[in-house]
Amino acid sequence: MAVYSKIKQLVNSGRKAALISVVSAGNNTSLADRKIIISEDRVVQSGLTVELTKRVVAAAAPFLKKEQSTIIELSPGYEGIEKIFFHCFNPSPHLIIFGGGYVGAALCRLASQLDYEITVVDDRPSFAAQDVHPEADNLICESFEQAFDQIAPGSSDYIVIVTRGHQHDRLCLEKALTRDAAYIGMIGSRRRVKAQLENMAAGGFTEEQLAAVHSPIGLPIGAVTEAEIALSILAEITKVRRTSSSGEAFQEKVLQELERLEEVGGKAVLATIITAQGSTPRKPGAQMIIFPDGTLKGTIGGGCAEAEVRREALNCLDSGRSGLIRLNLSADAAAEEGMACGGLMDIYLEFLPSG
Repeated sequence: MAVYSKIKQLVNSGRKAALISVVSAGNNTSLADRKIIISEDRVVQSGLTVELTKRVVAAAAPFLKKEQSTIIELSPGYEGIEKIFFHCFNPSPHLIIFGGGYVGAALCRLASQLDYEITVVDDRPSFAAQDVHPEADNLICESFEQAFDQIAPGSSDYIVIVTRGHQHDRLCLEKALTRDAAYIGMIGSRRRVKAQLENMAAGGFTEEQLAAVHSPIGLPIGAVTEAEIALSILAEITKVRRTSSSGEAFQEKVLQELERLEEVGGKAVLATIITAQGSTPRKPGAQMIIFPDGTLKGTIGGGCAEAEVRREALNCLDSGRSGLIRLNLSADAAAEEGMACGGLMDIYLEFLPSG
C-alpha cells in the first residue's frame, strides 16, 4: 500500500497523521514492516487484519494525544508482534503575522529558516506585497477583521500581533482569543498592554483567556532592533512549542523522497531513531534515507554515528532485510570519536520497498 503518499496527502490537507510500524515480530516475519495509518483517531489504512489492527491501535491509543514518536513494547497476544513504533506526522507549524511592517518583515525572514508556514496579514497593499515578504507562503491584503474569516487559526498556529496601531492590535487580539491557537503574542509596552487587558477584562474576557496572551511579547533579551525583536519573539514561540512537545518534527524532504520511492519502486533503506537516551543529536522520529550508492537524504545527527548507520544500511540493502541497531554515544565513546554528545540511540533500518 502507498503509505507515505497517503501521509503526505493528510499532512498537506492540514490533518495530523500517525504511522504505526511493526519493527519486531519475532518468528512471524510476515508481519515485519507492516503499517497502520491513523488520522484524528481514525484508522485510514492498515496492513494488518481488522482484529489485529484494533488490538495494536488500542495499545497505541495512550500515545495519540501526546503526539510524540515513541517505541511501544507489546505483551504476548499480538500474533508475534513484539515492538511497534508510533511516529507522528503533524502539519508544519503555521506562523500568522498580523502586521507587515518592519518587525513583521524581520519575523518573516527569520521564521523561514525555522520551517514555519508563514502567513502575513496587512490591510495596506504596499505592506502585503511579495517583494516585501518574499519568504511568506501566504499574503492577505484585507482588513484584519475579514482576514480572520479567511485563515481560521487552529491548534498548530502561532499568532503574532505587530500591527501599526493600538486599535488594530486590540481587534486582532479579541479575534485571536476566540480561536484555538497554540500561541498568541501582542507587541506593546507593559503599561499599554496592561491597560488593554484590563479594559478587555471589563468587557467580558475571562482571566483564563487573558492569561494566554504573551505580552509584552518575546523573551527578555534586551532586544532593540527589528531583527532582535523578531529573534526574541521566535525564541519565545520555540520555547512554547518545545514545552508541549520535545519530539522531532517530520522532515518534509524525507517524506517527499519516500513518496517518490513508492511511485518508482526504487530500493533504499529508511533509518528511523526509535529510542534515544542521554545526550543525543536527534530524538525519536528523526529519519534519514540511505541509497544504494551511499548517498543520503535527511539526517539523524551527522558525525560518526551517521556514518555507522550508513554502513549498516548498505548491509541491509545487500541482504534485503530490515533490522534494529543500537549506537552507543556514551561520553567516553563520543569523546574518542570526536563527537560533542553522548547517549544511546536505537535505530530501525527498514529495507524499501517494504511489505
